[in-house]
Order: sequence, then C-alpha cells, then structure tokens
Amino acid sequence: MASYFKGDAYFCLVKITEMRRWLLFWAFWLVGTMPLWGQYPWAGGLNACQFGRMDLDGDGRKDLLVLDRHADRLLCFLNQGDRGTIHYQFTRAYDEAFPMVHDWMVMADYDGDGREDLFTYSKGWAGIAVYRNVSLEGRVAFEPVAYPYLTSWQGGGAVNLLATEADYPALFDMDGDGDLDILTFGVLGTFLEKHQNQSMERYGVRDSLVFERTDPCWGRVAESEENNVMYLDTCLFGLGMRVPLKGNRHRGATVTVRDLTGDGLLDLLLADVDYPELTLLINGGDADNALMVSQTASFPPAYPVHLASMPVPCFTDIDNDGVDDLLVSAFDPDPMACAGLEGVWLYLNHGTDEHPDFQLYTKSFLQEGMIDLGILAYPTFIDWDGDGLTDLVAGTMGLDASGFHPNETGDLVATLTLFRNVGTLQQPALKQGSQPLLWVDEPTALVPAFHDLDGDGLPECLMGTSEGNLFLYGHDGSLLDGDFLHYDLPWSAPCFCDVDQDGVVDLVVGNATGRLSFFKGKTVGSRQLPVEFERTTDYWGRVDVRDYSASYYGYSIPALFRKDGELLLCVGSESGKLHLFEGVAADGQTVFEEVPERWTSICPGLPLNLGRRASPALADLNADGFPEVVVGNFAGGLQLFNADIPLQNLGIAEREDALPIGIFPNPVSSQLHIISKEDIITSIVLVDLYGREIKKQPVCAQEVVVEVSELPPGVYLLRLVCERGLVNRIFLKR
Repeated sequence: MASYFKGDAYFCLVKITEMRRWLLFWAFWLVGTMPLWGQYPWAGGLNACQFGRMDLDGDGRKDLLVLDRHADRLLCFLNQGDRGTIHYQFTRAYDEAFPMVHDWMVMADYDGDGREDLFTYSKGWAGIAVYRNVSLEGRVAFEPVAYPYLTSWQGGGAVNLLATEADYPALFDMDGDGDLDILTFGVLGTFLEKHQNQSMERYGVRDSLVFERTDPCWGRVAESEENNVMYLDTCLFGLGMRVPLKGNRHRGATVTVRDLTGDGLLDLLLADVDYPELTLLINGGDADNALMVSQTASFPPAYPVHLASMPVPCFTDIDNDGVDDLLVSAFDPDPMACAGLEGVWLYLNHGTDEHPDFQLYTKSFLQEGMIDLGILAYPTFIDWDGDGLTDLVAGTMGLDASGFHPNETGDLVATLTLFRNVGTLQQPALKQGSQPLLWVDEPTALVPAFHDLDGDGLPECLMGTSEGNLFLYGHDGSLLDGDFLHYDLPWSAPCFCDVDQDGVVDLVVGNATGRLSFFKGKTVGSRQLPVEFERTTDYWGRVDVRDYSASYYGYSIPALFRKDGELLLCVGSESGKLHLFEGVAADGQTVFEEVPERWTSICPGLPLNLGRRASPALADLNADGFPEVVVGNFAGGLQLFNADIPLQNLGIAEREDALPIGIFPNPVSSQLHIISKEDIITSIVLVDLYGREIKKQPVCAQEVVVEVSELPPGVYLLRLVCERGLVNRIFLKR
C-alpha cells in the first residue's frame, strides 16, 4: 500500500496579469453564473441522485428535492433564484414531513390539484408506493394512497404493477387525456409495458390511480438480454420480431419519455446497467401507436452524457427561465458505481421545451456547494497541529479521476483531508487544508483515529481499511506497522479513548459485523510504542447495530465522548442511524444500555436517518458544554449538528484571493503559460462562453503550458483545480 503524507504548500506571491476592462465584464458574467462552493458545506454530499420539484415553503416557486439512493437520504433545497438565475438554499426544516423513500422517486401531480405527489419503490413488494401531497399553507404533508403497491388490470385481474429497485419507470400523460400513465419494463424485462390510467375514461376526472396494461410492447422496441443494444420494430407477439429472446434481460434500466423533436410524439430515453450513456430513440409512429424508428447513444448531441453506470435524466427548470433544463446522475444500485465527485450533470436549455438545446453547465451541480470527498466519509476530531484547537480530519473511500491525486490509471485513490481549526476556543472556524494529509494509491477506505502513543507530543494515526487491516503511521507519515494488532475483520473503524480512566488509552474497533472489538491499553516501559493493547472481546458491551431491513451487515463506527463527566458511546451504522449507549465500561462483561431518547438533551434535532454508513465524530468545539456532531456517510459528505461552524476557503472568490495564480500572455495566440508558486495545480479545464467543457488536462505541477492554438478566437474560462481549491481565470484567444 503506497501512501504519502504532505505538509503545507510554499507561500509566495505571483503577480497577476491585469485584465482589460471589457474582458473583466465577461469574467464577472461567467463566474457570476457559476455556482459557488460553500453555499451549503454541511449538506452531506451526493453520489447517485434523482430529482423532483414541489413548492415547500408556499412562496409560489418550485423548490428542489434530491434523493441520493446511495446515501439513502432525501434532501430539500429552497429555490431562492430570480428569473434566469440559479440559487438554492439547503434546509432540514421539511425532513420529517416526507414518508420513507426507497431507491427511487418520481414527483408527479396525478390528481391535478397543483401539488406534486410522491411515487417511490415499495421495498419488499417489487412495486410502486404512492403518497398524495396534502400540503397546505407551507405545511408539507403526505398521505399514503397506494400501499404497499399500485395495481394494474392485466391478465384478467388487478395485480401488482411490477417495478423493481433497479429499474426507473416513466410517469407521464402518454395519451394526452390529462391523467398520469406509467411506462415500465415487464416481467421478462425486455419489452416496455404501457399501463394506462383509466381515471378519465371511467370517472371523467384525473384524481384516481386505476391502471390497465394496454400495450405489452410500447414503441415496438426490445432490449438485448446481454447488453444495452436496442432492437427496433421488435415485439414478442408481433410479426416484426427479429431477434431470438433466450431469457430475462439483465436487470437494471432507466426509462424517460418526452417529446424531444417538437412533433408532438413521445420519444424515449433509456439507460442500461453497466453502461454510461443515454440512448435516445425517436418516435416515428402516431398519437395512438408509438414506433421507435431510430436511435443514438449520443445525447445530448452537444456534449453526450457519460456518467458512471445507468444515468437517469430529469427534465425540470433549474434556472427559473420557464424552460426545462436537464439534470443527469447515476442510478446503478451498486453503491460503488458512481463518479463520486462529478456526479450530477446539469445541462441548461438554450432552446425551448419543443426544440431543446442542452448545453453542459456543470458536472457537479449542488456538489460544488458542499463538502464532498467522493465515496464515503469518515470524520474524526484531533488537535493535529498542537495549537490547542480541535481540528477535523476526514478519510474517504477514494475519488475518481476528477478528484485529488488519482493514480495513473484513474482508479480510486483514498485520501485523508484536514480541516484546520483557525478560529478560537469559543468561536471555531474550519479551513480545508492545502492538500490531502495522506493519500493511498489503492481503492480502499481510510478510517482514521489519532493518539499520541509514543509520548513525543505528536499524535500517531491508526488507519482502518475496508479490507480490515489496521495501519499505524507516525506523525511524520512513516509507516510504523502495516499489520497493527493483526486485526482481521473487514471495514475496521478504530477509536481511541481512555475508557476506564486509568491514564492509559484503550482502543475500540468497529467492523462490518456491526459489533465492536475492545483492546485494553497498558504501558510497556521504554519500547518505541510505550502503549500496547490486549484484545479482550469482539462483542464489547453486547453492541450490535445491524438492521436487517437495511442490510445483513452493520458497519459499526464507534465514537466515545463525555457529557458532564459521563462516558457515552455513539455508534454509526449501515442503516444511517446513530446508536447511543450509556453504562460504558472497560470490562468484557457489562452490557451497555441503548438510550436513543437522550439525544434530545445532547443533540436536539438530530435526524433519525443520517445516510447509509453513518460515521460520527463528536467533540465540544465551542466550549459550551455540548458536543458538536459531525457525521459522514456513503455520499462522501459531512453533516454538522449542534453548532453553526463556518467553513472557510470554499467560495470561488475566497479561493482566488487566497491562491494568486498568473496566466500570460493574455490575450494569447498559441501557448498559455500558468504559474503558481503557492500551490500545486492538479487539473486544468477550459470552458467556453456557453459553459461547455472543451478541454480537460490532468497535471501535477506549479508551472504549466497549455496549447490553445486550435481554439477559435474568443473569450474562455480557465478552471484550475488546485490542491487548496478551485481558481478561475479568464483569457482572450486571438
């Protein structure tokens, strides 16, 4: 396992090239339309998302709902933007108003009352659960109207309308009669079935959910059972069948219908598991009979989607200009099948709804405004620099090639990120470190714990991994022990604490089983490590945080803290719940008591679900007698409770001030020189006036030369991803 510790970068000044006055106009216009990092740093990160709209606060504007299926969290963002602007505010005020949402979500107004209703996967039933939106005057509320599943008349009876957790259905008024129809893959998983809503036909109003399967092969299209190939004019019971079907298709696809050619016919967007593209199929039939006549995997044409596995599109108005834009994110149920950082692509529509022109605006919509370390986040508190202030360090599973320090093949690289406390004892403020504290050239998880084990006044780092090893590093980055304590339980998560207050630190280690291992600490004289540990039990306190409705594994992540002198144990889990225990003792016999009701006095307002693989860290940062709680999750983000601690150095403007970088000549004809003596540049992206990414170049240097001779004359935005943050520069190509 190759690993690297890094310190702060060099501090020098670079003279910045002066911009011409008219060029500054374009700079402010371009940067001003880009989302700023740091708008909602503690929102918790994003990986694989679906989106919906509804008016949460009753102000008449449609707010944004985001379901991250990998973190198992529903997030609410209030729309604060004016016409033509993008401005969303993260809020937790409505979290408890929503029912439990599983795997996928569609927001659609089925009853015509102007309020979007909630459709989601019915876990355990392979069907669709429906909740009617009964919100009034800013009070958000839902009531179940189809539970445990929606039915459809097919084969002589009303049976479950099949939908799986791996398939994303289309809900749309497909016949233009005003009620909501459903398009989904059938039992064989090869043909699309249309389930027509009979509400208008039977009752003359659209307020019912009465479905009948009216077309077992909508669009006369079939999907290959082996890959993402689509066969046109092919039906199981039709004369056009051209391909032998040997069995069920490999499960996993997203389905979206929309008129994308302006001819009044519904076209089809499909994505398949293990494939990164959206396939557009054009409808050449008529209003009564859909017939897909052509297909292309290059959608949108200006910059096709290429996003991890099985992207799912959402058409909605993001910039408040009255025209639907396009959001795309991964849908694959596999939690490792996502981009990590660049996981939410936003295309702004420069055309109309009838004739859209989707241009890529950003690959990290909303992620740019929050701490997002990639895949998984494991926070812990430690005074890293010995200044008397508690800092925050977070480990991660790794980042993709758009993040910090990818290896040469672009594989995931696990990192430790330092958030240094630059505030005071009463007013803490965190600032992201200049570069990763440590990175490992392997796709493993890093779960850090810190303690001064050798008595030199500097904390060593004990690292848990997904493989179950424990690695011990010195404060200088040297690997002291690559098989510490011979620990062998996968997803090891260490935590130091002097449990029995005998003056010698003890060690608690969580793991995939959901239980805890306890190691009693004792001093051993003059050895290099004057503390050694004895493994006394792998079932400490009889703690087991498995929730079989979520997983057969618990992924326990311990954090010990004291409140008014009492030692309490918090354990994160796969289900997203933080378990709280009292009666903590160092012996292997005491059974700890779980006391969830005590959260109300320790951390009021702590949500019940903090996201899959919830990972807690607790410390009293502001000396008010109550612990601040930071929780990581599978989405790679961090959530903060019990305080409002600012996170410095996340806004674009702040980063530009802190990271002066020179570019010359400007205007440029052929070669653009970039110099940074304060930080390492890790990636260079060129963006045109329409927000299109036209060139991307990974680097690892402080001086870079970029060839721009092939660019047409014009104004361009230069995005520089540095180890300390993001810097934007504008240049003119002659």
